[in-house]
Amino acid sequence: MKVKKTHEIEEARVELVPLIDCVFLLLIFFMCAATMTKVDAPTEVQLPIASNGAEQKDPERRGTVNVVPIGGRTPDGEFSTEDRPFLVFGKLVGDEGLQEAMTTHRKTEPNMRLYLRADRTVKFALVKRAMTACAAAGVSDVIFATYERDIYLKDGGK
Repeated sequence: MKVKKTHEIEEARVELVPLIDCVFLLLIFFMCAATMTKVDAPTEVQLPIASNGAEQKDPERRGTVNVVPIGGRTPDGEFSTEDRPFLVFGKLVGDEGLQEAMTTHRKTEPNMRLYLRADRTVKFALVKRAMTACAAAGVSDVIFATYERDIYLKDGGK
């Protein structure tokens, strides 16, 4: 009787190249998604320090206004001036532009609250102008952005 030889079975192996491709694609996706969810926060704005500062509980439904120091550079490369010191939705605007932006944003989010990020070196007059323009647009709930400790010092300000 003739016996057929069985074919040799190759060893099972895991292909790593497609796995690595998938991992890199996921990494890129999450990096892009994390970048898009960031608050409109330019690095040039150095927040003041408040020892009793608290983390905001509801970051949604907040309109972010950055008060950039005069002569400060925006992410687009523009420099802020006395007439346009407020950075809103990536654009430098003045008092009227800030009021218009907040009014427009309130149409889509009627219960919007203001997240005010003022540089630690700006004069209070600029912060007051921002609050006045937002109040004229109907925004009355304001939270001020601060650091709990100085992150610009190596030892954390201790």
